[in-house]
Amino acid sequence: MTYPPPGGENPQYQLQPEPQQPSDPYSQGYNTPPPPTNYYQQQPGYSQPQMQQPPQYTQPGPPPVGVQPGYPTAPGSVLPPPIPPAKQGGNLFLILGIVVGLVVVLGVAAVLLIPKLTEDDADPQADGGGNETSESAEEPEQSDEPAEEPSEDGGEDGGDSGSTLEGWGTPVNSDSFDANTPEGAAITYRIAADTDDDAALQSVVCAEPSSDMQFDVDWELDYTGGNYGFLLWSMSKEENGETKVWVGWTMDDLAPDSADDLSTGYTFTAVEEEGAWKLCHVEY
Repeated sequence: MTYPPPGGENPQYQLQPEPQQPSDPYSQGYNTPPPPTNYYQQQPGYSQPQMQQPPQYTQPGPPPVGVQPGYPTAPGSVLPPPIPPAKQGGNLFLILGIVVGLVVVLGVAAVLLIPKLTEDDADPQADGGGNETSESAEEPEQSDEPAEEPSEDGGEDGGDSGSTLEGWGTPVNSDSFDANTPEGAAITYRIAADTDDDAALQSVVCAEPSSDMQFDVDWELDYTGGNYGFLLWSMSKEENGETKVWVGWTMDDLAPDSADDLSTGYTFTAVEEEGAWKLCHVEY
């Protein structure tokens, strides 16, 4: 074992002083400020990003003149081409042209159709109507014979119409009648009932009237008549040995010519008493 020479030291094996243990174990190496806690501060060349402000939105205003609505108007946006101006007068000329065309077509149609229609009316043979015309012309000839029968009776005021009522005589009206006839007695009774002439009404009632006749007389005496002033018609006939006389008015003031006209009047039974005609029974 070799020792270093006395009085000398081998520089190769010179002992180094033992480092001193610091009193604060955390102070060694911590004389510098602590590292930043932010990640962006630890990295060189980086800075903490700033928060971006949200975009501000504004209410869009009306589009510029000549721009169709609904397109963006913000700066930098592409605007559509402006609306082309409407053609002035184009539609008017088109409408006028259509109207003129319709007038021309209708005029031509009228010129072609009117002469054709007038020819058809003037010439009944064109549609085969000649036979119908001749047949209709013959019909009045067939009705001449029954029309002559009432004229033989010498009746007045609608005698022709009365002939269609089987069995009835010639009608007479309230403007011209003979009071001393069955028809005259019936007309007198109805006029007196309408005008409240009680004396005239009782003068044409027989001495022994039926219950129906007496009821009608009492009713007419108790109640006020209407005094309508209608034109009255009356006619009589013989039936089962009795004289029936009808009196009433018609819708057209003409003489009754059908059984329907008899529904608007009264039918009396007339008798002759002391040389005058009286009413003894009534049928409604």
